[in-house]
Amino acid sequence: MIKVFIDPGHGGKDRANRGPTGYIEADGVLDISLLLEKELLSTGAFQVGLSRRTDITLGLSERGRAAAEFGAQLFISEHTNAAGMVPNTTVRGTTVYESVDLKDEALGAQMSKSIAAALGIPDRGCHQRESVNYPGEDYYTVIDTAQDAGVPHVLLIESAFHDNADDEALLKSEAGLLKIARAQAAVICGFFGVKYPANKGMTVAEAIDIWAAAGVILDPDGMKKDFETGVFRPDRYSAFLIKSASFITNNKA
Repeated sequence: MIKVFIDPGHGGKDRANRGPTGYIEADGVLDISLLLEKELLSTGAFQVGLSRRTDITLGLSERGRAAAEFGAQLFISEHTNAAGMVPNTTVRGTTVYESVDLKDEALGAQMSKSIAAALGIPDRGCHQRESVNYPGEDYYTVIDTAQDAGVPHVLLIESAFHDNADDEALLKSEAGLLKIARAQAAVICGFFGVKYPANKGMTVAEAIDIWAAAGVILDPDGMKKDFETGVFRPDRYSAFLIKSASFITNNKA
């Protein structure tokens, strides 16, 4: 089993980050995390841990250490962003941060691109943020703690800007949160070589949209018969093409 640890950021006493019409980051990222867990578990290939499943207070270092204790191969800290302008009418998009000590740039870039494409918002890319007070260390404690404890792949995801009304509307939508979770799941599965999505009764169009967000091209005609019979086997289609060189590039039956 591939072990993925998901950290819904904030929560408990930390509920100050809010959108202009009532979105609360602590609640939104918890919803994303639980949806992502469900998508990963549906493949049968993952064991998933979460730092929290309810609205509780956790320390930043505690979150990173929990991922290492879980034996995570991938740690994701879920967040939504804020530009700090009132009002924020211009800044939108998805940003992903990787550790200064790891080599997750390709994974982070694909993650940012996929979420942005799924939501139809700008892709702000993958970045590192180094501590000013401790050069060579990560600015984000949760990233630094997880990688220092031995987690080999660590990402902090800012899925959209909750202080922008247009991005906030996506984050307040069940459909928007599901798009984020499915885009993340598609990238994670691609990274670890796991087939996705599992057969969950979705339509051809829904499956194509999910894979397209991760850079995968599927042939709708070749898929139609399988969907009509309720069996989705993407491994049988020769049209698989994941564009990032660090992902699967030739997955054929």
